[in-house]
Amino acid sequence: MVSFIQKVDSGITQPLCFLFPHTGFFDLFFSFFSLKGDSFLIWVLILFFLVLFEKRRDKRFILYFFASFAITALVSNFFLKNIFQRVRPYTLLEKSIAVCPTDFSFPSGHAATAVAAATILSAFDKKRKWFYYTVALLISFSRIYLGCHYVVDIVGGALVGWLISKGVLFLVKRIT
Repeated sequence: MVSFIQKVDSGITQPLCFLFPHTGFFDLFFSFFSLKGDSFLIWVLILFFLVLFEKRRDKRFILYFFASFAITALVSNFFLKNIFQRVRPYTLLEKSIAVCPTDFSFPSGHAATAVAAATILSAFDKKRKWFYYTVALLISFSRIYLGCHYVVDIVGGALVGWLISKGVLFLVKRIT
C-alpha cells in the first residue's frame, strides 16, 4: 500500500515540479520563497510591516504567531519527520534542482509553518487573508518546484500547520 501511495504521489509531484520552466528567473523566484530552507524570514518581514504600518492596539497576535510557528516547526520537523522517515523526491530526480535538506520530507515544515502563520495572521487581519494564504501557497509550491517535497508532504504539512494554529487560537479564546 505504501508503495502504491508513493507511486501515485510521484506521478502527481513530477509534473507539478516542472509546471513552470526551470529557468534562471523561476529558479530564483521559487528559491526566494524557500529562502534556502528558512521561510521564517518572509513572515518576520510581513510582521515587521504590519507592526510598523498598522495602528493596532492589540499586539497579542505577535505572541500567538510566534507560539504557533514554534510549535508547528517542532511538531513537523522534529517529531513527525522522524516518525514517517520519508525520503525526499530529489533523490529520485535525474538532476537536482536545488540544494534540499537531507532530513526526511514528510510533513513539509515549510508548508506547516506557512499555513500556521497565514492562519494566525488571517484571524487577526481578515482583509489581507488572501495575501497571507497566497504567500503560504507560494512557499509551499516552491518546495515542490525545487524538488524538495512531494505533494502529500505539502498537504500533510499544511494540515499540521492549520490544526496547530487553530488549536492555539482555540486555547487563546478559552483563556481570555
